[in-house]
Amino acid sequence: MLLAIIIGIFIGQFFPDFGVQLKVLGDIFVKLIKMVIAPIVFFTIVIGFANMGDMKKIGRIGGKALLYFEIITTFAMAIGVAVMYLIHPGTGMDVSKVGKSAAEVAKYAKQAAETPHGFMDFLLSVIPDNMVGAFAKGDMLAGALLLRHVRSGDVRSWRPRETGYFVL
Repeated sequence: MLLAIIIGIFIGQFFPDFGVQLKVLGDIFVKLIKMVIAPIVFFTIVIGFANMGDMKKIGRIGGKALLYFEIITTFAMAIGVAVMYLIHPGTGMDVSKVGKSAAEVAKYAKQAAETPHGFMDFLLSVIPDNMVGAFAKGDMLAGALLLRHVRSGDVRSWRPRETGYFVL
């Protein structure tokens, strides 16, 4: 990954026109990653719960995962802030064209102001219309979808081990 970053910096510095033409490769890569994230998360949770069997064990693992997430996120944020103060990204950028698109920014600001932002609106937006729709839109925050993952794994963990495995 570091080699790819170095190559990207080199191409951007010495061959900027060619670098702009390579944007399509980055867009394709991001779309491919987005396409596989939801199924990977779904099957990881369901198969993990189904193979654990003990709900107390699942709770302990969930707590450890949450703690790990919080620690790593805090660490990543600290790195980001440190880089911001040390390197000053954006310094020297040509922002002379920013004022020309003020009308476009005003349009988005007006749209955001007209959109309701209450807790109930947030809660309703989290719950997907259906499981397939949540996968199709890539809604990773869908609480009902996550609940379905947990329940799917929970139900599969009730089966006796000697009867064989479900096909997931």
